[in-house]
Amino acid sequence: MTHRSGFDVYRMYLALKQHFTRPEFDFFKYEGRVNVKAATYEKRNDYYFFETLARKYDAVDIQEYLLASFICAENPGKVWIGDIKRNGKDNWLHWQKQMSALSYNFEKETSNIRNALERSESAFNDLFTCDGGHPLLLRLYIRGEVSLETLMILDMILGFMLRWDGKLTDPLWTSVSLKIKKYKPFVSIPVSKYRTALKEKFV
Repeated sequence: MTHRSGFDVYRMYLALKQHFTRPEFDFFKYEGRVNVKAATYEKRNDYYFFETLARKYDAVDIQEYLLASFICAENPGKVWIGDIKRNGKDNWLHWQKQMSALSYNFEKETSNIRNALERSESAFNDLFTCDGGHPLLLRLYIRGEVSLETLMILDMILGFMLRWDGKLTDPLWTSVSLKIKKYKPFVSIPVSKYRTALKEKFV
């Protein structure tokens, strides 16, 4: 079990915040750290929170704990340490549940997609059409019928986000697109497995 200091946890928090808000910043390139002085950390009123996390969890769990708050937030740029202090544990448990039920949720949510296509008498490719505003698939995500993880897996299989980025300029999609791009490196997805499941659903 690898533990970090409270100062290391603080730097990880800052690095994740920059990762999810700045397109050019890469958490992995900078090894989960940013340049900040220890004296600055020690003057913070909430430094004890980082010290507690450092004592209580190992490095992997701490990264997941902090990551979950950025993933669960509607706007990762507005996540501050007070939010994580209040809701961090719940966010982490929710995120772990999402990860453990990834296949189940994908199966359920692709059924939601199929039902939406049947209701609207639309073809599969109509999910991604941007001509009338938000594509149907994005509308299903906004309505909560498709999770962020399923949206991300579908892009890993089909690669539609690049086209959406070129056609959709509204703040909502800009925020979702950045979150997905920043989220992808943190998860290991067996794409071939989900590609097969998708084909079986829509044969």
